[in-house]
Amino acid sequence: MRVIEAGGKTPRRMAEELRAPISQETARQEEVVAEIVSAVRARGDRALVEYTRRLDWPEATAGRLKVPVKELAAAHRKADKSFLSAVRKAAERVRAFHEKQLPRDWFDLDVPGAVLGQKFTPIQRVGVHVPGRSAPLPSSLIMSVVPALVAGVPEIVVVTPPGRDGSIHPAILAAAHELGVERLYRVGGAQAIAALSYGTRTILRVDKIVGAGNIYVTLAKKMVYGEVGIDGLYGPSEVAILADETADPRLVAADLLAQAEHNADSPVFLVTTDRSLLGKVQAEIAKQIGRLTRRGVAAESLERYSGAVVVRDLDQGVEVVNELAAEHVQVMTREPWSLLSSIRNAGAIFLGDMSPVPLGDYVIGPSHLLPTGRTARFSSGLGVMDFMKRSSVVYTSEQTVREYAEAVKALAELEGLEAHVRAVEERLKGAKPRSGGRTRKK
Repeated sequence: MRVIEAGGKTPRRMAEELRAPISQETARQEEVVAEIVSAVRARGDRALVEYTRRLDWPEATAGRLKVPVKELAAAHRKADKSFLSAVRKAAERVRAFHEKQLPRDWFDLDVPGAVLGQKFTPIQRVGVHVPGRSAPLPSSLIMSVVPALVAGVPEIVVVTPPGRDGSIHPAILAAAHELGVERLYRVGGAQAIAALSYGTRTILRVDKIVGAGNIYVTLAKKMVYGEVGIDGLYGPSEVAILADETADPRLVAADLLAQAEHNADSPVFLVTTDRSLLGKVQAEIAKQIGRLTRRGVAAESLERYSGAVVVRDLDQGVEVVNELAAEHVQVMTREPWSLLSSIRNAGAIFLGDMSPVPLGDYVIGPSHLLPTGRTARFSSGLGVMDFMKRSSVVYTSEQTVREYAEAVKALAELEGLEAHVRAVEERLKGAKPRSGGRTRKK
């Protein structure tokens, strides 16, 4: 890992140097995605199949994109019992965590003659993109679908890239069946995002798209935003570990490698108050990386996109971590809870030596779809509210209209909106106000 010398640098400057090598999307990638999105919007299934054949499955046809429900059920019957047990345990914990997020409709009578409140409604139809090109990710299916189910979304459409033979990994199929998914399609990438956004004869148009993917998926989501809603723009997985002299270098190294093995461009950061810890962690990384199947991926991540910095004290360390605004923040210090209130920017916060990120990635409860690339400064991890809308509810009586008519008039006339004034004044010309449904005739 690169080591950044703090010197007299500000926390922002240290964070900028740590993040400096992280790659950005290229203009060429944007051009490719724009071409795909435009083609699918214009030509529907024809373009969808064309790009699926070119990029994933040479024998694709529109009629074979949808996975039959009986195929999902068959994969479920054949699945290893220990795998299904893990899926159920993860789904149970994710459900329990997200049920605590459910909002309640509310109404109050604080304003005389009026009823004000909010009503929460599930989004009608949601599309879920599940990555699967480099490895099957049933965990991403669970982390996306279960919060939607808790929110009460009635229609869920899942897309995932097929193999060259058109197959979907049995683990994805079995997990989908376990969760009750019935609409699953053998299509992924930018073409799948476009199909979900605009609809084709084969794939239903949705109201919002969630889920991670490669840079082409991310750029496609960015392009269709406004036509549909999106949860966020996800980049490579990342972690920032804040550690003091009490941290176990063996565990710090293991946790850095756990994120580095995701992708060659996954950035991992170590912010520590103890220079001697840094050397011990480097030695542990050298020892542990050789045991990994994906050691080449992890090595590139560490060498090209990752870094460490020694800070003056934990207060400065927290400032650096807040500037990094990482997807995962691990606090491995003597008193981790004492720092929690100071950490402002993080997708998920893991406190203490015994709280590894993989527990959050798979089973403990929160969704692992989290903000990356410093977007934790203004966004949050996927949750129930990503699948719901809130509508303001207003009922006012003649008394209320009279009370606020002059204020409306003053503001509306200033803005040159005469019809706004008339809409209020017409209600004060003697017409009897209706009950608004609050009373019934005898």
